[in-house]
This record gives sequence, C-alpha cells and structure tokens, in this order.
Amino acid sequence: MILKSIKIKNFRSYYGESIFELSEGLTLIIGGNGDGKTTFFEALEWLFNTSTEDIKESNISAKRKAELEICESDEVAVSIVFEHDGEKELEKSFTFERISKDNVRCKDFKFFGYENSGSERYSVKGSNLLEQSFDAVIRKYCLFKGESTLNVFDNTTALKTLVETFSGIKRFDDLVELSTDFEAKSQNAVNKEMLNDKKCRQKANDLNFRLTKVKDEIQTLKSDIKQQDEAINSYAAKLEILEHNQEASEQYQDIKNRIKGLSDKRAKMRNYTLVDYNAMLLDESWILRSFPKVLQEYQKKASALSKQKRKLKTQEDERRGEERGKQIAIEHIQKLANGAVELPWNLPDQETMQEMLDDHICKVCGREALEGSEAYEFMKNKLNEYLRHIQETTKKDEQKDEKPLFTNSYIDELHTRQIRMSGEDEQRIAGIATEVSGQLKFIQDRKIDLDKIEKELQEAEDEKSRLLIQSSDLTEEMLEKDFNDIKGYFDQKGRAEIRVAELTLQLKRKEDEKRELDEEFAGLEPENTSVKMYQRVHTALREIMKAFTNAKERNVTEFLTSLEKKANTYLGKLNENDFHGVIYLRRTAEGSARIELCSEDGTIIPNPSDSQKTTMYMSVLFAISEITTLKREQDYPLIFDAPTSNMGGFKENSFYNVIDKINKQCIIVTKDLLIEDKTTGESSLDNKQINQLTCSVYRISKAADYSQTGLSTIQTTTTKIK
Repeated sequence: MILKSIKIKNFRSYYGESIFELSEGLTLIIGGNGDGKTTFFEALEWLFNTSTEDIKESNISAKRKAELEICESDEVAVSIVFEHDGEKELEKSFTFERISKDNVRCKDFKFFGYENSGSERYSVKGSNLLEQSFDAVIRKYCLFKGESTLNVFDNTTALKTLVETFSGIKRFDDLVELSTDFEAKSQNAVNKEMLNDKKCRQKANDLNFRLTKVKDEIQTLKSDIKQQDEAINSYAAKLEILEHNQEASEQYQDIKNRIKGLSDKRAKMRNYTLVDYNAMLLDESWILRSFPKVLQEYQKKASALSKQKRKLKTQEDERRGEERGKQIAIEHIQKLANGAVELPWNLPDQETMQEMLDDHICKVCGREALEGSEAYEFMKNKLNEYLRHIQETTKKDEQKDEKPLFTNSYIDELHTRQIRMSGEDEQRIAGIATEVSGQLKFIQDRKIDLDKIEKELQEAEDEKSRLLIQSSDLTEEMLEKDFNDIKGYFDQKGRAEIRVAELTLQLKRKEDEKRELDEEFAGLEPENTSVKMYQRVHTALREIMKAFTNAKERNVTEFLTSLEKKANTYLGKLNENDFHGVIYLRRTAEGSARIELCSEDGTIIPNPSDSQKTTMYMSVLFAISEITTLKREQDYPLIFDAPTSNMGGFKENSFYNVIDKINKQCIIVTKDLLIEDKTTGESSLDNKQINQLTCSVYRISKAADYSQTGLSTIQTTTTKIK
C-alpha cells in the first residue's frame, strides 16, 4: 500500500479542502505549534478507525460551522488515494447542518472505498477495503504519535504477534501442541506397561521417580526464571519510566526556572514602562522636551524684532535731527546785521499788520504805502513772516506733544528675556530635553524587551504544556520530586539478571539430566514385546515433538536475528558519523522481547539519549517494515507525528538527510526545519537544509487573520514547497 494523496475537508482547523500529494519516499509536513500538525495525524487516525461511526461535532471546522446559515449544510471528509494491486480510494465523511442559531446536527455517516476495474470505478464497503489493503495488524506498525509510541515491544504479546504474522510460525504452534500431547500420552502408556514387566519394573520405578523429580525441578526453575525475567522487565520498565520522568523532571525544573526568571524580568520591564505621562509632563518638566527648538525660534524672532526696532528708531532720530538742523539754519540766516536784536515776532500783531496793508499806510512811521510799493511789500512780508512763525510755533508745540515712535517696551523685554535665557537657562532646558528623550527611548526599548520576554514566556509555557502532555501519567507535583531510587532499581535489575543467568545454568543441567534419564529409560529392554512396541512409539513421538519444538524455537530465533540485523543496518544509517551502539532484541520469559541498546561487547548502555532511543526504535520499525514487505509482497507507509522533538538541530538535519535516501514511504509531521526570528517571533523554513533534500515538502500554518481568542477564526493553510 503506497499512499498517493491525502485530502482533508473541514476537519477541525482544516477549513475547506486541503490536498497533500505524496511521494513514494519521504514527505515532510512542516508546521509550528498550533499550525495543525497533530490534527493532520489525527485525521488519518480517524480515517483508519473502523470500530465506530465517529461523527463528533468537535471534528467539524469551527470556522466553517460559524459560517453556516440555518438549513445550510456541508461535510467533514478525509480521504486517501493509494496504490494496492491497482489504484484505490478510501473516504470517510459525515454531513453537518445548522438547524438553529446555536445548534448543528451531524448525520449521514459514510465510509466508502472505490476500486478501478478497467475503465470503470465502483464502490465497496470502506472497512472491508481497509482490511484487505491495510489490515489492523499492519496499522499497529504504521501510525506513531510522538516519540513515546515508537517502542513496538512495549507489551507482552508484541513478539508473538509479529512472529505469527510475518514468520509463518503459527502452523508450528498446533504441531507442537499436538505432538506434545501425543508424547505425554505415550509416556504414560509406556510407564504403565513397564510397571507390568518383571524385568524392568524396579528400574522403571526408579527412573520414573527420578524423572518426576527432575521434571518438577525443571518446572520450578522455569517458574523462577520467568519470575526473575518478569522482575527484570518490571525493573527495566520502571527504570525507563524513572529515567524518562527524571529527564522530564529536569526539563520541567529547567522550564520552571526559565518561566520564573522570565516572569521576574517581565515584572521589572513592566515597572519600567508603567509611567504616568500626565504627571511627568509637569512634575518632571517633560513638557520642556521640545522647548529647545521653541527657544531657538523665539531667540531668532526676538533678535530680528530688536534689530528692526533699532533700525526704525535710528531712522526716526535721523529724521528729527534733520528737521532740527533745518530750523537752526533758518534761525541763523534770519539774524539781523550788526548783531541787532529782532523785535518780538508778535509786534506788530496780525490784526495791526493787516489793517496797515488794507489802509496802505505805515502807521508806525506815518508813511504812505501804496500797493506794489517797497513799503507795502515790506509790510506784506512782515505779515507772512508773522503767519509763518505762528505756524512754526504751532508745529513745534505739536512736536513737543508728539508720541514716541514705540510707545511700549515689549520688544525690549522680549530681547532682554532672550538674552537671559541664552545662558544657563538654555543649557538647563537642553539638558531636560536630552534627559526626557533618553528616558523615552529607555521606556521604548523596555517595551520592545517586554514583547520579547512575553513571547519567550509563552514559548516556555507552551513547552511546559507539551512536556505535561507527553508525560500524561505525571503531574506537576510529581515532576517536582527527585528520582533518587534509580540506582536502587539498577542494582535490583542487575541482581535479577545475575540470578537468571544462574537459574538458566541450573536449568540446562537439569534438562541434561532429564535427557540422560529419558535415554536411560528408552534403553530399558523389557521382556514383553508389546512393551517394546509402546517404547518404540513413544521414542518416535518424543523425537517428533522435539523436532517441532526445535523448529518453532529456531523460527523465532531466526526471525529475531533477521530483525536485529536489519535494525542495526538502519541504526547505522540513521546515525552517520556518530556513536550509535548495537541493537539487541532480548527474549523475555513470557515469550515476548525487549529492545536494548548496547555497546559492541554486549554491555547495556544504561541511559541512552533521547535521539539514540528515537533512532533505535525507528530502526526496528524500518526493519519490521522491510520484513513485512518481503513476506507479504506489499509495502505500507510509516506515518510519524513529531518523532524527533528531543533531537538537536544538527542531529535533526542528519536524520532527515538519511530518511530521504531510504527506499521507504515515510510521512513525517514535524516542526523541525523551521527557523525562528527572535526579534519578531515569526518562523520561516530552513530553505538551505530543505534544498539539500529530494523529498516532497509541505508548509502548514495558521492563516494570518486569526484571533487569539476566537476558535472560529482558525484556519490551517497548506503550501507545497517542493
């Protein structure tokens, strides 16, 4: 069975239809936390489950459900197209319909398969097609959710199921059971007849007594070995749990300390950013932050106004000086000869002068002054001089009362303030501005730091949640404890292994003793010919039983040896240029097996790393898959959800490079090969590493317009990268 494509429609976060075209080798589906990786895996689990008609409302896309109008319907569907003796298709679906504002009804569950026969396509029952192409036994070795599910030998029936399914040993079980029953019955018949034979009676009694005793001892030894083996398995299981728990505890403590440190840093950053800007505006003079520029503009304008005022004042002073100079010059010109003193300007007065002009006579000297005469012109000029003097006097009086050019001193005050603020005050204000700018930048930087811390804190919380999910049998309280009894379990397991070795040696001796007694019993020579006949039949049946038992045991041993050899081949590939140890498949007393990672001398590696355990278990899975393909002449895919979550970055890259080269269909859903920008928190593909791979790659992610609190806004988008 080779998967060619997977289609998911309206299944949880997969809104609408999402189609994945798969290669026959490796297909990577890469996404971050919450992007829909696990949902992809669970969609396939839902499709491959034949036990119930699963039409849970929780499987419906919340976004599509929210869009439905009353009486409108749509469907949830998961389907695969695959190659298995021709192209086939398997689809599981159900319909959902909105019947009211708050209620949706699920109905019409369908599970159909489709096969092609020539040019025709016909439907078959989905569960039947699934069992024919991909039966339940194979599916147990196909889907693996997380690293904790990779160990297929974690139950007592695993080896028996594998051997019966893939080695053909089941036919030996019936033969061994039948031949053992015949041998026991023939043994009883021989014993009975021997007791009636006079010649061999005593010897037969003695041998039967000794054989019974040896058989009881063998049974006791086997029981003790089984008990010790069960103890070893129990200690191994406890150690694995404790080691996992101890590692989980250490991881938990590390995460807890990181969360505490980040929480403290977050509180500190919040204190830095919690500023009452209204109070700081006046109380801390933050209002002056922009004042240096205002002051510079003020100084520029005050200087310009002062300069303009001085210029206008100078021009006015010059004008007034000129007028004063003119008056002085006139007065100088009008001085009388010989330095005589002028008469007062008001003698004679205006009325007298006008009267003399009108009468054409000088009433001072009594001479006639006809119009046009020299005397007349003198009096006329004298009158005009009088009038001019009146005007000038009036004008001077007006000038004495004239207001100054600038009636106020505002510009002078502005200029004085500008001069005063250009010294220490200007420096002080500039210092305040610089300090405020520095404080604001500090606060902004702390806000950026706070955003980073919030993201790191959320990542740590998510990591803690994943750890608790992976350790579902543990609580936070249990993870707080120390697991100091690991050494005690190691010691007890070691003592049990030593005891098993001792008991096994004793068992071998007792089995050798029983074999000698059986041979001695078979060598008895009774007198009665019928007893001899019983004896020969029993010997034949015993040999047949031993042959079938040995064949069954050899089949199991050969199967485990072959599986172990193939697993170590894959282990070497998955750990290129790195220490990887050797895989041993150990038989257990209850008939199963356990996987152990050892050094080449057989010494168990007591605490292999997570990456070593992961590659060890995956190597066994690849080996099982190869054997299955050889035995059944049909391949099947391996589908993993986050199998390498505890590997380092370099190890991950090497792992995918190797998987890419293995001739095996693998579908791996992972968050590996993503690079996170520590500044923005955004993730992008590691294109440099991806370009080195030849496999198919899909990127799944949440659509950008989602709400952090609204499930109905979540949608997984699918992008084919290569």
